[in-house]
Amino acid sequence: MKSDLFIRTDGSTQTGLGHLVRCISLSNILEDQFTITFVCREINRQIEDELDQLGISLIKIDDEEKFFDYLHPDCTVVLDGYSFDSAYQREIKNRGCALACIDDLHDREFFADLIINHAPGIKQDDYKAQPYTHFGLGPDFVLLRPPFLEAASQVNLRTRNKHEHILICFGGSDSENLTVRALNVVFNFNQFKKITIITGSAYNYADELLRTIENQKRVMHYHALNGGEMAAAFLESDIAIVPSSGILFEALATGNIAISGTYVNNQKEVYAGFKELNAIIDAGEFGEDEIHGAIQQIGDKKLNKEVIDGKSPDRIRTLFQTIKRD
Repeated sequence: MKSDLFIRTDGSTQTGLGHLVRCISLSNILEDQFTITFVCREINRQIEDELDQLGISLIKIDDEEKFFDYLHPDCTVVLDGYSFDSAYQREIKNRGCALACIDDLHDREFFADLIINHAPGIKQDDYKAQPYTHFGLGPDFVLLRPPFLEAASQVNLRTRNKHEHILICFGGSDSENLTVRALNVVFNFNQFKKITIITGSAYNYADELLRTIENQKRVMHYHALNGGEMAAAFLESDIAIVPSSGILFEALATGNIAISGTYVNNQKEVYAGFKELNAIIDAGEFGEDEIHGAIQQIGDKKLNKEVIDGKSPDRIRTLFQTIKRD
């Protein structure tokens, strides 16, 4: 009989949908080991529908005590979010649960049995954790949806001799509307015969975007794609302009030439790590000049493509089996 796994996370237009997306990726990996329930205070309607289609239970709460009431000593809890401080973690451990934290910032003391951080170059010594804590660090433990994992396992079979199709995607919300900024720069390059724009379900600048792409025959715009549709779009493109978030891992998994930068604090370590690995073309903080300069480097810069191998699910399953035994 499978034991219970509660995934406590949130996502909204303001905070973005990345936590929810990677937790769905984790649920795909662990579905044979656990009975999985998402617990959310904030959740986007599209993600809610996706959970329903996947057969994953969802509990909506307006008070953290309601979440704690569901916990029991035989369950495992996953936390993914910035509000779950040390005291919150201790409360879960005091109830006898196994605890895993998906983390980007290592900015607090952790009481988790397992910490997952997929940023390149991250080390155990970067964390203030407990003697019993296990770690899954670096791209070998990246949380990707199945179509991207499949693509990653075959990425070395892909060649990109042409640089004619560029994709722009800034995630589920794109709160700063970097999509339109990047698009206006890309319009200056006639080498791109096709420009694919992907916006997420929490994107609030549709009117401006539609005005920008009106009568632009090179542009294809897709909105609120599912994982399979996203992977197909990335596989068709040659270059991707993306932030240093989970979307960058998706671009790399599908073999794109990735132009990437950072505009929020939780992207900085992923950005720095992939720069160190020479896996991206640097777009800095996505200023217009920075994007323009990055595009000019396409074809001249030889990048490291061997950074994601598609085998992270096996490693992650082993880690969760380990903390269940401890």
